Amino acid sequence: MITIATPSGTVRAVSAEADATGAVRYHLTGAATGTVHVTATSSPARWDQFDAVRATLGSASAREWPAEPLVRIRGRAYWGTTVRVLARSADVPWGWLAGDLKDTADRPAPLQASQTLTAILRACASHYAARSDFPSLQHTARRHDTPQLLTWLDAMITHSERAQARWLQEAETYRVQATRTLAAWWTLARWFTAYPHPVLALLLASGRESLAHRAEYLPKWAEISTRAAEDEGRRLALFRSEREGLARPAAAPDSSDRPYFVVGQWKGGGDVDIWHVEEAPSDPGERADLCEQYTVDADDAFSSVEIVYAASPQAAAEQARREARETSERIHRDLTRP
Repeated sequence: MITIATPSGTVRAVSAEADATGAVRYHLTGAATGTVHVTATSSPARWDQFDAVRATLGSASAREWPAEPLVRIRGRAYWGTTVRVLARSADVPWGWLAGDLKDTADRPAPLQASQTLTAILRACASHYAARSDFPSLQHTARRHDTPQLLTWLDAMITHSERAQARWLQEAETYRVQATRTLAAWWTLARWFTAYPHPVLALLLASGRESLAHRAEYLPKWAEISTRAAEDEGRRLALFRSEREGLARPAAAPDSSDRPYFVVGQWKGGGDVDIWHVEEAPSDPGERADLCEQYTVDADDAFSSVEIVYAASPQAAAEQARREARETSERIHRDLTRP
């Protein structure tokens, strides 16, 4: 049981057994009643990395409609969600991604209720992440969520491919028009030099949508469309990388696996010069705090810190090398993909 001190009073949360999706429901009593649904979820930055925890008011996931029993404070029911990003310290704002907290009439929760609900969501999420079977819950949640995430990514990839093709086509169209417009202007200029005439002077003059005006802005439009295509290409590469990561079967975690800090310098071609391997704290909050501290120190030495789950320091180092090679190969494929 968790005892949570909140502005509305003491709340007690009792966790149920994990369900088939890896989620755990916390039943609340005291100053607040109802259920909180907590599950491992994909990182907001990369969908193929399940290193976050999502806590939702009610008995269902945030990806579904709010479901009773919702959390109630003084008889008023609320819905909302928050996400704990485990790669960040819980003490910094970006360690939590909070959604809107509203009542069933879609009105924002009052300040005291909002603070109470936030405390409840964070306490339940932290308790879930600190469970000894958390790696197994992560694996189960990933296996459950992967089909839906792949469906979404397929749609996003299709849309991104079409958008990139459209931007590239627009850029090429503008470049062709710019070339033809400039050639037409120079042709008129030569005619005007040989046969001065008011009509030719009018055609050569600078005005809105004149040849001179179009010759000036069309190359800029081509550049804008090219940059948009490049931006879309980067998004497309990310979507493809995430899809590839999700489609690759994730190995079930070994019960003997423990978190390790792997410090080193990642070089080109997937090579890694590993400097130090150290077992990380089992508590996610302590682990995130220490990782942030190590990351600051590593940045000064132009190196980086990764958290790897393995059975031994040697296995952690080898896994870090393997992941670096796979990442390098994936990036190379994305960059060379037609």
